[in-house]
Amino acid sequence: MGLQKAVTDFVIRPARRKELERLISVYQSGYEGLEEYAERGEEDIRDYLEWLFDGDPNGFFVAEANGELVGFVSVHADWWDRRYQRRTAEIHELVVRKDWQSKGVGRALMMAALDYARAQGCEYASLWVGEGNEKARAWYRRLGFEEVGKGWGIWVRMVKPLITP
Repeated sequence: MGLQKAVTDFVIRPARRKELERLISVYQSGYEGLEEYAERGEEDIRDYLEWLFDGDPNGFFVAEANGELVGFVSVHADWWDRRYQRRTAEIHELVVRKDWQSKGVGRALMMAALDYARAQGCEYASLWVGEGNEKARAWYRRLGFEEVGKGWGIWVRMVKPLITP
């Protein structure tokens, strides 16, 4: 009798505005234990998700498994980085439902966001991550992001070049 491996089938696809309501619970689950970095209350989360979607609808992707939404990423491909005075692909949010973490969903979402950013001609991807979120900071470093500064007291700025010379 052999060992059986669990299959974690999911797809990454563009989000639809009508799905934003379903992402509220995904957001809450993903930020469990990290609430200091999250929007609180459903109305604030809903407003935030709408802002993310409206900022770049083509840069908003969801992970779907068996008809359920289990994660999402939002990247604005035409963001101006005031600190570096350059255009960047700003990854505003990457969230995976708690029970789907460590199954490749986050990596697949990030790859979709970075592929989209490259297709839009972006040379850099940038993001802010909570300074106490060591797990995420280490994960972003493994994906090639570099910590380049801090801001607003509890946030760390990370940047990744998208075009190699």
